[in-house]
Amino acid sequence: MAMDDRARREIKALLEVGKEFSAQAQDTPAGLFLSGMLSGLAMAVHINEGSTAEKEMENLDTQLAAAVGRAFLAGQIKQDGD
Repeated sequence: MAMDDRARREIKALLEVGKEFSAQAQDTPAGLFLSGMLSGLAMAVHINEGSTAEKEMENLDTQLAAAVGRAFLAGQIKQDGD
């Protein structure tokens, strides 16, 4: 199913609003929910545009590892024993 311009515009708007909300509520259950929702929406869009579920799950794993690494380097995650 090809995505038309209207669908792309609406999904882009959802992503932008979701980013704003998740930034405001980043350490709350709502922030975690929004983050997961946005990840799922982005994966669905990529699959609709020709990607595969397997590739998107691999990308999610890579993005999660990168986010954990950035949080650790920023001092937001403590090492064991600290």
